[in-house]
Amino acid sequence: MQSKRFYAPILWCTFFALPAQAATIKEAFALASQLDAPLQAAQENKAQSALRNAQSMTPEPMSLTISGTNSLNDNLSPTQDTREYEAELGIPLWQWGQKERLLAQLNQQASVEQSQLMLSRWELAGALREAVWTARLAKLAQESAQQKLRVLEKISQDLERQLKVGEVAPLDVNLAHQAQLEAQLQLAQSQQQFDESLQHFQALAGETPLPDQTETLSVSLDVAAHPQRQALQAQTALARAQLAQAQYDTRDTPELAFSLTRERGTADEPYKNLGKISVRIPFGSEGRTQARVTSANAELIDAQTRFQRTERQVSAQQQSANHALALARRQLQMAQQSLQLATQAWVWQQRSYRAGQTNLANYLTAQVDFLERGFAVQRAELELGRANSRHLQSIGVLP
Repeated sequence: MQSKRFYAPILWCTFFALPAQAATIKEAFALASQLDAPLQAAQENKAQSALRNAQSMTPEPMSLTISGTNSLNDNLSPTQDTREYEAELGIPLWQWGQKERLLAQLNQQASVEQSQLMLSRWELAGALREAVWTARLAKLAQESAQQKLRVLEKISQDLERQLKVGEVAPLDVNLAHQAQLEAQLQLAQSQQQFDESLQHFQALAGETPLPDQTETLSVSLDVAAHPQRQALQAQTALARAQLAQAQYDTRDTPELAFSLTRERGTADEPYKNLGKISVRIPFGSEGRTQARVTSANAELIDAQTRFQRTERQVSAQQQSANHALALARRQLQMAQQSLQLATQAWVWQQRSYRAGQTNLANYLTAQVDFLERGFAVQRAELELGRANSRHLQSIGVLP
């Protein structure tokens, strides 16, 4: 018959915890986000350069034109007669309100790029969170399979010794070996799943250890700060700024020109100096302006539509995450209560087996069920951690 000494190792196996790791999800996210640092620096330099250019005295660089003319003989060779030299400095001019509109558009463009980077980081955080909890659940499944196999190996060894002295039937040993083979198959499958999930996590976070801590909300909740909302708000503001520029900047840049001419009619005449001031005012094209306004207006409407659609989706995701978090808490409580009942039932089952009132098949089934109840509590704890991370993801909080 089964000895009492099997009860202690089974209880120890049931409450076997995952090995502690050094990293947290926040630390893993910081390591995974290091690849974004060069892009963020490049975007900041790009925005600063564009702002410096927009704040210059002229909308475009000034230009200098130098020309000279000389009289030619019949052989097309220069002579010392008529000569003329001219130098012209062209200064582009800002139109009324053009600089302010351009600065507003550039600021909005920088805001869009920054919000897109934050959105990318938020998406990375979501993928990392899912990878962490998937790997931890797979790790728990592997630990559970390992402990089941150890217990069944111990039972098989003791039953083989008892078979030699005639205390058990060969059928009991056969059933124990079958259960052991099934446990070996489960262990192999769980190991493969854990390896795959760990590789996926390391593809995001590198060689950092698998985090083992549940995330906590350490900042005040600001619903409007969700990265998806911020990205679409920035896109809408940029489209509005582009529309304003298309409506008011209807012509090319005007130009103020200063020219100095130095000329003489014959070789014996002194040079005469002439100064000239001119203004070039381009005219706008109604067809080109209307096309730009129509295009900018379509982009604005598209951005507003996507913002409204995303707003509904984000709200629905937050409600779903809240319900899932509440359900995970309830499931943990039920798993803990179930474990208490299963522990008491397992004590009775062992007594029944030792008294010969329960056969080995039922005893092994009860033993597997007891182990499952123990690991179910740990799974419920991990599921609660994953639900909490999904809740934080839904409200736009980064690790």
